[in-house]
Order: sequence, then structure tokens, then C-alpha cells
Amino acid sequence: MRLLFCLIVLAILSSCDTQGVKERTVSVSILPQRYFVERIAGDRVKVNVMVPPGANPASMDLSTGQLQALYNSSLYFAVGYLPFETSSLYPLLDKENSPRLIRLSEGMQLEKNTCHHGENGHTHEESAHFDPHVWMSPAYTRQMVQKIHEVLSERFPEDTPYFTDNYQQFIREIDSLDLAAREITGKKRHKTFLIYHPALTYFARDYGMRQISIEDEGKEPNPAHVKALIDTCRQEGIRLVFIQNQFDQANATTIAQEIGGEIVPIDPLAENWIEEMKRLLNIINQKME
Repeated sequence: MRLLFCLIVLAILSSCDTQGVKERTVSVSILPQRYFVERIAGDRVKVNVMVPPGANPASMDLSTGQLQALYNSSLYFAVGYLPFETSSLYPLLDKENSPRLIRLSEGMQLEKNTCHHGENGHTHEESAHFDPHVWMSPAYTRQMVQKIHEVLSERFPEDTPYFTDNYQQFIREIDSLDLAAREITGKKRHKTFLIYHPALTYFARDYGMRQISIEDEGKEPNPAHVKALIDTCRQEGIRLVFIQNQFDQANATTIAQEIGGEIVPIDPLAENWIEEMKRLLNIINQKME
């Protein structure tokens, strides 16, 4: 029913488009993507973000205002398998005059999803297949940024030299970040950390680390799961516990107290992606042995 309502609203909004505004507006799913687009395009395009600050892309609903902004875009850069993308967004982009859809994780080697969220607690079939957190990998971010550069240059060829200069500078920063990550993680004896929501799957894979999720397949952990986590942490000497603002922190706090560990907040949805990644590396450098 909600999807039908969204389609009706989108059809109504189609009569309100201003072509000039639409041509130079692109939409993205999350704030880090806006950072990627703006690092390349600067102020040459307007960037609309579907998931506002503080919202959870695993459980959010689209408002009428978001649908208006969606329709008034010429391009849509999706991550690929965020729950709201597969359950709510893609059906809206399957109509005439919708923005061109670019799934930035297409072609990547994705991991099976362990954070099963969906409407009313049910898992949407497509979103259940793959872990969506590809932007937390510098290597995959490099691929995403390359695709953004290609699409923007194709769409706005007159701005290609400007886009390319910005793209090359950003790629140098990503490569420098990747080198720093390899140096920091390569020196660590203990490479396992606990995290409430498993958003660092690809980061951990890239750098030979191991993340253990407090969530139990996208759900609040039951007492047996919490006890098993505590036992694992004690046996393996795990002390670092990451938490995210979009999720409940009570279980993470309980576990940290039991293992004598330290809770450290991170924000995978922070807009300034490069600064958040540097902060993550600094935490690992200082808090892990």
C-alpha cells in the first residue's frame, strides 16, 4: 500500500518538473555519496541526499518531499543494496522520465549480508543477498568515485576537465588513505574488534581484520548471543567495541563492561568520508595492540 501511494505521488509530481533544475540535480542515497559527488563536481551540480542525517537506511520511509527531490534529479547514484533502495526506491525509478539509475556497487565482489532489515522486521529478498557497506572500503570507494566521474563527464561533457582535475586529486587522497591503513593494520597483533552493526565488513576484509557483530542477523541480540560474545571476547582478548548512533547502544555497553573493554563511537554515514576514515584509522592505531 505504501509503495502504491509513493507511485501515485510521484506521478503527480511529474507535472511539476523544471527541466533546467532537473538537469543539474543528482540524487544519492547517503551522505558519504554526496561527499564523493561534490569532491568531483564541486558546485557544478546540486546534490540531493535521500537519507538525511541521523536516519537509518535500514528502516527509513520516503516522504513526499524526498519524492519531489528524487523526481527533480537527472541522475541517481545508488549504493546498490541498502534496504530502502531495494524495497522502496528502485520501484520508483522504474517509470518513464525517472532519473537514470547508477548502482555504484555493480561489479564488486560482495559479501553475504548479515544485517537483515526490512519492513515490519521482514527481510526484503534482494537486500538480503549482499552486505551494502562498500563505501567503508577505500578500494571500493575508489571504484565508486571512478564511476561517478565517468557518468558526470558523460552527462556534462563541457565540465569534464574540471571534473577530471578534482577526480585525480581525490584519488590521490584515497590512495594515501589506503597506504596508511595498510601500514597501521599491518603492525597490529590483534586484529579483531566488536561492532554493534556490521558496517566494516569490507574494511576488515581489505586489511586482514575481523569484525564480530553484536547484532544477531540484523536483530537485537538475545541473552544467549550476548553471553557467547562475552565469552569470545574474553578468550581472544578483544577490548575494542564500536557503536553507531543509528542503533541502540545498551547491549554494546553491557558487553564492554563485562570484558573490561572500551566503547568507541564511529559514524559510517558521516558526510566527510575522508575525515571519518582517518578517525577510524587513528582509533585502530591507538586502541588496538
